[in-house]
Amino acid sequence: MNKKLFLGMFAAAGMLLATSCSNDELDVVQSGNEAQVTFSLAADGGIATRAISDGTGAKKLVYAVYNADGELIKTTANADVNGQIVDNSAFDNGLTENVTITLAKGQQYTVAFWAQNPNCTAYTTTDLKNVTVDYTGLNNDETRDAFFKAETFTVTGNADIDVVLKRPFAQINVGVTEDDWNAAVASGIEIEKSKVTIEKAATSINLLTGEVDGEETVEYGFDIIPAKFTTPETLDVDLDNDGTKENYVYLSMSYILANDATTGYAKTTLDGLDFTFAPISGNNINFSEGLNAVPVQRNWRTNILGQLLTGDVTFNISIDPIYDGEYNNGVAYGVKANNTYYKTIEDAINAGATEIELAAGLWEMPSVRDKILKISGANKDAKIDLSDGVALHNTSVDFTNVTIVKESEDYVGFYHTNVLKYTDCVFENEYWAYGIEETFTNCVFNQTSNARYNVWTYGAKTATFTNCMFNSAGKSALVYGETLSEWHTANFKNCVFNATEPVDGKAAIEIDSHKTPYNVNIENCTASGFDAGSVSGNILYNLKDGELGTNCNITIKGINTYAEGLVKDANGNYIASSNEGITNAISAGATTINLTQGNYVIPSSAQRKTLTFIGTGTPEDVEVAVTKVGTGYENCDYGLDGSTVTFEGITITTNSSTYIGYARCKGTYKNCVINGTYTLYGDSKFERCTFNVSGDVYNIWTWGAPNATFDGCTFNSDGKAMLLYGQENTNLTIENSVFNDNGGLDVKKAAIEIGNDYGSSYVLIVNNTVVNGFAINDEGYNTNTTLWANKNSMGTDKLSVTVDGVKVY
Repeated sequence: MNKKLFLGMFAAAGMLLATSCSNDELDVVQSGNEAQVTFSLAADGGIATRAISDGTGAKKLVYAVYNADGELIKTTANADVNGQIVDNSAFDNGLTENVTITLAKGQQYTVAFWAQNPNCTAYTTTDLKNVTVDYTGLNNDETRDAFFKAETFTVTGNADIDVVLKRPFAQINVGVTEDDWNAAVASGIEIEKSKVTIEKAATSINLLTGEVDGEETVEYGFDIIPAKFTTPETLDVDLDNDGTKENYVYLSMSYILANDATTGYAKTTLDGLDFTFAPISGNNINFSEGLNAVPVQRNWRTNILGQLLTGDVTFNISIDPIYDGEYNNGVAYGVKANNTYYKTIEDAINAGATEIELAAGLWEMPSVRDKILKISGANKDAKIDLSDGVALHNTSVDFTNVTIVKESEDYVGFYHTNVLKYTDCVFENEYWAYGIEETFTNCVFNQTSNARYNVWTYGAKTATFTNCMFNSAGKSALVYGETLSEWHTANFKNCVFNATEPVDGKAAIEIDSHKTPYNVNIENCTASGFDAGSVSGNILYNLKDGELGTNCNITIKGINTYAEGLVKDANGNYIASSNEGITNAISAGATTINLTQGNYVIPSSAQRKTLTFIGTGTPEDVEVAVTKVGTGYENCDYGLDGSTVTFEGITITTNSSTYIGYARCKGTYKNCVINGTYTLYGDSKFERCTFNVSGDVYNIWTWGAPNATFDGCTFNSDGKAMLLYGQENTNLTIENSVFNDNGGLDVKKAAIEIGNDYGSSYVLIVNNTVVNGFAINDEGYNTNTTLWANKNSMGTDKLSVTVDGVKVY
């Protein structure tokens, strides 16, 4: 994923202002399950020279992170009480700066951004899903200019994302000709101030969806007209479409939220516009006649132009071409190229255009030959209709930020194409690739039918998907062609495959190489909701028809999904993220299972196995709860019954109830944290572990362990640490360890309490161990030490104690 965050803004010559955002480095320590996502704010053109709509006032940046369900994540580093990050000195000096957020891998997020003038109090942004607008104020107020964007993405690793922020507003302008202005001045009327009344403006916007709500009549009061600013502004519009902008005297400028009831991006009309112009001396001039069905649209500029001050009132209404498009005499010209607007893509190409920008709407791609084109959308509501298929003979096209729509017909696509590149595009229904080479970067594929795929690689000699998301009903990508002997290639890197339902035997990537031989490369891809492949047995990929090494080569790199809750890296390591993932790893024959950050309960599928569980390197990241799994004695957990298990870098928690522990489990514990009383039921070895309890309970009860060894361990308790007691004859060795008494209990207990009711024999060996606190237990045989106590007065025939090489009992 490699995008930048741009601030889209007006400029007199159609350029965008260089902007920047403060570097908001978060003080977060990354584990292997997190990644840093950097949003880069940078220029998308030259620096504008005008004060109005140049965006230079947008110094305040507000942003927040939402999960896949649209819920605000309030724990983002540096977030305020509203769960937002607010920077009042962003976009400084026109330099590119970064916003970096540390997020969990494999998860989908949306980050909503809002930029405005910090001196503007018209917007309440404490909830970015409901930014409200206060229209109280004066006309011609440039501080109301603002920008927004919501960026949705899935974290597959560290990523740079470029994002263009655009205005949520429509801008309404009034300008008169120089002749009209001069005639008015000659007659003693020189306009100084203007005000406006605008009916049915929206009052709030959801930055995640772009949808608006509410309705209000706006009354902006009298203020100085733009033509009278300290630096006078002109309203420049190419009304006659001759390629040269005409200069109009700027009388009024206003921002509103266009009240489109659908997506917030569509055109709507105003029927209640009323302008009043106040001269330095003389009577006010009112202008409302004929202002019916005036078009307004988000990020479009509606210009009302003509002879308004003298003689007969004549005016024209157009949309400034600096924005996404314009309306001329009711006709939409939404295809922009070379500073000119066209009705269709075909008109623009016939006029010699090679770089084309599409406004929101449904556009038809014409059949062309021998072209090299770049086609971008002002937003993803710019849609290209591929329903009937289009021949692009020997033509290469770079598509950016558009949506490709078609029904799920077979064999329909862009035929006879050379190279097709898609960046930040959306594909609705089933796409068929026909280009010699097709690349897809940061694209989203949507399919709701479980009988259809998101994409067929079909006619593409090379199809490459990078940082793409596939949303399907159980079938995502079909790697298949019919060229017989010529080898084709399909590449999938950092892609996410989501299925709303499984389809029997279908993995996310289905491969059929029996006609066209394929090289398939898969790297760092995740899948969820799919069935296991009919041949492969995993949910990510499946060679359903073909023969490895003969007509198909599959190369796996990085970390990829193997089954639900389970991924497998290029070195064959299994990495589980759920209890189901542990079960799937065991079913796959794994003996070493890495666990990602999260909470786990070892499932009964782990019984009678030899297993190693490895955490992230920080024990607090991975918590395994010992609970009563299975049926049997007291509070035993039978999830590891009969198993030999190693835990590395993991926190093990219990509820400190009597007999709580893994039944008949032989365990090795390395760099672990054990919270709560832990009862042993087999040979156990602890290396560099920390034990924590509070209350009237022990850290460790040796109950069923023939041998128990603790090396380099720390025992934290309220006065009861180790109980050497049980039905087994036990050899207990403690070396290089520390016992800490936090003083929470009023009991006389040594660090190691020894007792026996079952005739068992014990051997205790202690070396180089420190005791802080605890007491001499004078019940039974008095050892006169806080290290160990013989509370049942066991004889030397049943108990042997050696401390630092000296046999003391």
